[in-house]
Amino acid sequence: MRLGTHTRWRRQRGQALLETALMIIVIFMVVFFVFELGWLMYTYSVMADAANEGVRYAIVHSGGDPAGTEAKVRAFATTSMHNVSAMSVVVTPLDITYTPPNRVRVTVTYIYIPFLPKFITAPTMHAYAEGRMVAQ
Repeated sequence: MRLGTHTRWRRQRGQALLETALMIIVIFMVVFFVFELGWLMYTYSVMADAANEGVRYAIVHSGGDPAGTEAKVRAFATTSMHNVSAMSVVVTPLDITYTPPNRVRVTVTYIYIPFLPKFITAPTMHAYAEGRMVAQ
């Protein structure tokens, strides 16, 4: 009786190790994917907030300072640990001029580079915000 149990344990000795080795790969892939997706969503949120901040700046400064608006957007994105050299900012008036009560649009384009670019393709993010300048 004892001899049969010992032989069975000997045949199944590496089963738990093999199952763990196979599952640890899947678990790490899922954890990494969740981390990558979270960082992607955080990046998109930062770029959208930077575009909104640019619109606020343009509204307060009557939109006549596109260079200042771009600098404000880049300064906002820099505080969130993103590479602002990969970001382009375009400030355009939607109603011909920047003077109030006309509208202004700030478009932020950012090329997201994942941690493992061989396995995940790099999407280009476009975030834009639009606001109306009101003269009071």
